[in-house]
Amino acid sequence: MHYVSRFFYAFFLIIGINSLSAQNTQAAVDYMSTMNEHLGDIKGETWRYLKAATQGKSARRVESKRQQLISELQDVRSNISKTSTFEGDPNLRDEALNYLGLTITVIKGDFEKILDMEEIAERSYDDMEAFLLAKDLANAKLDSAAEIFSKAQTDFAARNNITLVEGEQSKRDEKIAKASKALKYYNEIYLITFKATVQESYVLDALNRNDLISLEQSTNALDLAAKEGLEKLKTAEKFGSDPKLILAAQQLMEFYSLEASRDFPKIVDFYLRKDKFDKLAAMMETKKQKDLTQEEVDAYNQAVNDYNKMIPQFNTLTERSNEKRGQMLDRWNKRVEEFFEIHA
Repeated sequence: MHYVSRFFYAFFLIIGINSLSAQNTQAAVDYMSTMNEHLGDIKGETWRYLKAATQGKSARRVESKRQQLISELQDVRSNISKTSTFEGDPNLRDEALNYLGLTITVIKGDFEKILDMEEIAERSYDDMEAFLLAKDLANAKLDSAAEIFSKAQTDFAARNNITLVEGEQSKRDEKIAKASKALKYYNEIYLITFKATVQESYVLDALNRNDLISLEQSTNALDLAAKEGLEKLKTAEKFGSDPKLILAAQQLMEFYSLEASRDFPKIVDFYLRKDKFDKLAAMMETKKQKDLTQEEVDAYNQAVNDYNKMIPQFNTLTERSNEKRGQMLDRWNKRVEEFFEIHA
């Protein structure tokens, strides 16, 4: 499953000094630069973890990175806590500590819950929607913390005659901003496809369990989900000038729709005939041959012929369906990878 944080830092990159009170201002510049040096490396480490945990990888697989990041965040916070105030003004230092404290809380607490939710996210659309919402809320907290610290930088600069020139973002920040937009867009499209994907998994599960009632119900639900998905994709906006992700999602939905309307009903019919055959076979076994009527014998023989004819058809159908499913999922995953390579 493919997702990323909108986590974004707005640290200023260029610091100019007004000519007024140059000596005092230089001291403020040095203090501010030192604070940013403390935060610079951990900014990159935090982004790398969030990207690894959310861009198509299981957060569980990078759990060691999370634990390492928590330790590093705590170390940086400890170091900054030992920093003196600037001429009695604690604001910039305290906001840096608040920013790091909230980041630790989110990475340690929120993402621990997200790890637990990940275990069940694939089971249903509601679970997946809740899982992605939890990530959104966690990322919003990180965004808020970064914005508050950015304002503290601006206020500190104003109080100390420092001119902040934002200029161009660093390459890292440009990548973060670009990836954030692309991955937020991806999740919107992914949720549309996931509803049908999870319904198809219910159909396949019913097949494996030979549960005819669930098979029919899940097939109908898949048909509905695929049609709903196609309708939503008709009005979905392409990403900039790139329609490829929508087109890939449409192809996947069309496959699900065809499965539900053509392939799975034939499989349901096979199981109905098999059920009829099994019942007749059980009846034939319970009766003595002399007690069987000609109608019962004819019905059983017809059921045997029908069943035997359908077995090779069933095998061909399931093999073709499985092969096509693999091809469609491979194509979807390839388009997703290409989308991220271009836009993130």
